[in-house]
Amino acid sequence: MSTSLIKLSFLSLFFGVGSFAQADETAIAYVKVLNGVCYVESGGAERVLQVGDPLYKDDIVKTRNQSSLGVSFRDNTLVSLGSNSSLKLNNFEFDPDNKKLAFAVQLFEGTLLYISGIIAKLTKNPDDDLQITTPAGTISVRGTKMFVRAE
Repeated sequence: MSTSLIKLSFLSLFFGVGSFAQADETAIAYVKVLNGVCYVESGGAERVLQVGDPLYKDDIVKTRNQSSLGVSFRDNTLVSLGSNSSLKLNNFEFDPDNKKLAFAVQLFEGTLLYISGIIAKLTKNPDDDLQITTPAGTISVRGTKMFVRAE
């Protein structure tokens, strides 16, 4: 997938779909944009994703050839996956009042574009609270925008 298409999908997160009327309190994120057919593996079962679907801790989101996916987390962190990508949502906590902040995902393969949300602004421990793991290692996120490719 071209970088331009990933950027276009990502910009759609900002201008595309509004907030969802019926928020699921246990959901950590929602599908905001998708192109082509994308899937989520949850509890051992795989299903096709639709715009507006909630995502939960330990879900694995997957894109196939010529598909892409944009996800918005509860703290406004934005993640976009390019074609043939697989990402596990390892951990997410957003409870600023109790100082519980965590964002951890694992990119198995493909491409990921990340733009930080409120957790990145509030955390005092970015090395522990903001992590993206790839086959090559773990990245502690300190910036606001990052592009990662895992093969």
